[in-house]
Amino acid sequence: MQLIVLEKKEWLAVAIEIDNEITDIWVEPINDNKPAQGDVILGKVSNVLDGKSAAFISLGRGKPGLLNGSELAQAQYRKTAGGVQPAVSECLEEGQAILVQVKYPSVDRKGPIVTELVTFTGETLVYMPYAGYSAVSKQLHLKREELLAFANTHCIEQEGLIFRTSAGYVDEEQLYTELQHHRKEWQCLVEKASTKRAPFTIKKAKGLSEQVSKVFPLQRVTGIVSNSASSIEEFLPYLKSNVQVSIAPHQQKKVSKLEETIASMEKTIKIGKANLHIEETNAVTAIDVDTGGAKYGTKSQTHYEVNVLAIEEITRQLRLRNISGLIVVDFLRVDEQDQRKLLSLLKSKEKEDPRLKVGGFTKLGLFEMQRKKAGLPLSALV
Repeated sequence: MQLIVLEKKEWLAVAIEIDNEITDIWVEPINDNKPAQGDVILGKVSNVLDGKSAAFISLGRGKPGLLNGSELAQAQYRKTAGGVQPAVSECLEEGQAILVQVKYPSVDRKGPIVTELVTFTGETLVYMPYAGYSAVSKQLHLKREELLAFANTHCIEQEGLIFRTSAGYVDEEQLYTELQHHRKEWQCLVEKASTKRAPFTIKKAKGLSEQVSKVFPLQRVTGIVSNSASSIEEFLPYLKSNVQVSIAPHQQKKVSKLEETIASMEKTIKIGKANLHIEETNAVTAIDVDTGGAKYGTKSQTHYEVNVLAIEEITRQLRLRNISGLIVVDFLRVDEQDQRKLLSLLKSKEKEDPRLKVGGFTKLGLFEMQRKKAGLPLSALV
């Protein structure tokens, strides 16, 4: 498994390559003045919307951030205590300074989404000063109780921890050292915010390396290839110490392969004679499947076989394009028995892509699913 990093003048792209096939791509603009995912900002409340249980937060640059009521520290405290979520106006007032983190960056005409539930991702754990709960990676089920006991012993007040897979390979002392590091960093940020006038950027995110590390186990990577030495340095802290490092032109083919993959992204994809049409909008990604003249026996057999091929390509394209949010697929019409088979096949794809949540067929025959957001879609750059 290799990591390919491509740095251009306007953007940075990172891809995972498994068995010589690129499976996932993440991108981010370079020198973008807008708030980036992960930035910690002392914002100013510009508008409270109790009717929508939200508030707009001025971030000092770019569009105001949307803070949903469920993302307030007070709301999280009430939730963990079994209480009712408070009205936003109970917690905030216009002109108030509030320390928030950018959860999702702005896209097109939409401003960023921010949260008061700040998180710090480290090598073995995620530190959450306001979470009020702790959790353990599913891959560490044998150590679950032991790690939760550690959290129960060492977390203070509303602190919470998420133990990453790598937490299963270190001792308690190392976990505690990392917890203390994150706790001290958070305290320093709070102290810094107390001396600044909102809006003010308190801490810039580490960039794409941190974003990717949150959704992909980078410890599995055996080699990293890039056309930029500085980009490699950004990722090295998240990789194994013995990872193989290559800088173009020694591995120019792999870097060029990523660039060509990005440049070749089209709205229509051929799967044999059949076609997929992908249309991304701010609200939803619509995918249409058509036969394109393909034939696999009878009409019903053809529809089913093309749909099966389409599922493989759709799940592949979601990862390549980093598509997230609501996804609606217009499959070729099949009977209820074949619909159940297709649903089962799509459900199996959730294991390959943990960010994917499969729904089902609607009454009108459309298929719905969701994919958790993690950075910008590829369409934001191409």
